[in-house]
Amino acid sequence: MPFRLFLTLIIGVLFYACSDDSSGANFPFERTVLDVSVTPRCADGTFKPGTACYLLQWRHPIEHNNLETYYIWLDTLTVKDSAQNISQAQMNAGTAVAYSGKGEGDSLNLTELISKYLERDSVHLAIWAKYKSGDQGAVQHLYIYFGDDIAPAIVQFNDSASANRIWIDFMRPADQRDFYFPDVLNGAIAGYNVVITAQDAAEDIREAKVSASLAGNAISSADLRKFYRFKNNGRAVALEATDSKNARILRFALLDGKGFDSENSENNNWKLEILGLKPEHSYSVSIVAWDSAGNPSSAESGGRVIATTDSIAPLITDKFFLYADSNDGLPRLDSNRLILFWERSIDPLIKGCSQSSCSSFREVQTYIVEQWNGKTWESVPRISVIGDDYYGKRYSLADSVMQANTNGIYVSDTLRWVVHNDTLILRIRAVDFSGHYSAAWIDTVALSKGWAFQTDCPPNFVPVKRDSTVFCMEKFEHSASAGGGTSADGEFLHAVLYGEAVSTCKDEGYDLCTEDEWNAACNSGKSSYGVIEEKGFLPSEFLFRYCGAGTGDSLGAISPNLRKKICTSPDGVRDLPGQLQEWVKGKDSTGKETPILKGTSYMIFEGASRTELAQCKIKATPTRIRPKWTQDSVYLYRNGSRIDTLLVRDTLRTLYSVSFTDTILIYNLSSKGGVELGEDFVDNAEFMRRGREEWLKELWRGLNYTFKEKRVVLILGTQKVNAEETFIESSVGFRCCSRL
Repeated sequence: MPFRLFLTLIIGVLFYACSDDSSGANFPFERTVLDVSVTPRCADGTFKPGTACYLLQWRHPIEHNNLETYYIWLDTLTVKDSAQNISQAQMNAGTAVAYSGKGEGDSLNLTELISKYLERDSVHLAIWAKYKSGDQGAVQHLYIYFGDDIAPAIVQFNDSASANRIWIDFMRPADQRDFYFPDVLNGAIAGYNVVITAQDAAEDIREAKVSASLAGNAISSADLRKFYRFKNNGRAVALEATDSKNARILRFALLDGKGFDSENSENNNWKLEILGLKPEHSYSVSIVAWDSAGNPSSAESGGRVIATTDSIAPLITDKFFLYADSNDGLPRLDSNRLILFWERSIDPLIKGCSQSSCSSFREVQTYIVEQWNGKTWESVPRISVIGDDYYGKRYSLADSVMQANTNGIYVSDTLRWVVHNDTLILRIRAVDFSGHYSAAWIDTVALSKGWAFQTDCPPNFVPVKRDSTVFCMEKFEHSASAGGGTSADGEFLHAVLYGEAVSTCKDEGYDLCTEDEWNAACNSGKSSYGVIEEKGFLPSEFLFRYCGAGTGDSLGAISPNLRKKICTSPDGVRDLPGQLQEWVKGKDSTGKETPILKGTSYMIFEGASRTELAQCKIKATPTRIRPKWTQDSVYLYRNGSRIDTLLVRDTLRTLYSVSFTDTILIYNLSSKGGVELGEDFVDNAEFMRRGREEWLKELWRGLNYTFKEKRVVLILGTQKVNAEETFIESSVGFRCCSRL
């Protein structure tokens, strides 16, 4: 019969400065076996769940000379678990492994030796090295546990309900120890016991229908009805056939068999639907996870109580009242806010009720307003949590103006962090007091261009004011898709040279943005951070949560679908702070064009303030440290104990000779596209010390470099040099501008 087992190790490495044992050995720790471990592996190196194969592995002691034999004992009847010296009788009782003299370590197949101990909870193992001189190292002790006594994590689930069904979402929990592979701490979850209990003692829910899916894949309904619970069967789990006699209890089991997927969290998502329940009834739900060793997770005491709704959904209107902009007639904004009005919804408590004939029925409890983010519906951003009385104020329409009126039929909501010329796709649902949602009302709102109604910018560009003029700036950093678009398959361009940024914009008929244009975009709305600042704005929290400043999230910085819409300027320029630093055209003290980096990025700078780094106008000029050298005549003079180095000869002092002993390596640099970038050099001694070619790959990231020559020089220390032309970094992007 296959035997399932699990093992964990307790290893103590003992170090001694000296010893007075009978062998007379000094420094026994040098003769002590190292890195002892036991893993479930068969003789051929493989392991199949349900077998009892074990492999003992160790590294040879530090002292190899005269090493003769390793001795291994199982059980404490022969060698106590605290013993450090071994007698001849104990040696004879152990298993001997001759020292091969090969490799860094050795191993022993324990499968046969361990078979008689499998019914125990654990067994003690000791290993010791013997030398030809009779010396011995300290004994290493460890314990092999046959089993797993750590429960998996508690199942956390979300729920919702309608009149006759309950939906439950939960994520596969992590196991705390692997039943088969002790070096993996996230073992397989065998499955789940789900118990649904009607709170009404007279209700029969045995005929309720259950459906389930894992990672979007439906689970066979036959599997759900075949078994109803897991149970602990000694050292593993077993399934017990269903035959529930309690009509108000519905039991079923979900089979899993996999561990938590840390690479793709969506693969851990379970969804349940229980259909055929009664309206306005309550049910307790309990979900217990079982690992492969038979350990159940904890569950909420008595289960979580979920109530179904009443049988009639509330009604919902299908039309907004929105103030129109005088320029283009589209919905206007009030300082980056959109004010919505719609007719209040009602809760018909009887069937066949229509909006016109139900004026006497009570209103709904609340509304849920969401917006489409391109992939899914999400809650609109709020300054604070919506309170119970948020939609309690009433309005009436008089002369095309909404006025507060306790008898009015309109309710209102205000959407913040909205920009001109944006298009919002909104979903509104009414919720009655039983929790029943109305049908979803979905509407598309195309917003006015506001002051820029006469400005015609290219696609994916937005107008920005600069003093008395207007220019167009890319809404996002430039993307890999044509024209700077932001399709799901077009990452934002990053790790680009300044010259590549300039040429990319030029090839598409635009220009790389200037520092003045960048600063103008920052100044919109008088913000210090290039974002819309609402009441209670906390830069350190806002920039970290919504703009990716200093988060280390490189994937979010280059992926359009992972960007947060709320990180936007009043003009609609996205992600000026955080995410990617950006190349712009700057000017030096003489007025000459020079590359500059603006803003900050997702990079984490040790000890730096995210708030300070994300100041919108912050700029940087890339530099690097390299040797300062000369081949000119150098004159050395002694001035007491000090040596003076001069480039001009001093005839009044004694001259000492100089020999050129340093060497630099000179390379020609070019971009991946073949654009010549000029020469650069490195110190030959540093080149040899830092890893040669591998160091150059790190130094000139992504650039092509070709060796030109060696040059014997005198190195005079180091110097900081500008590196704009050759600077390439994964956290750097750019955006283009268009002048009207």
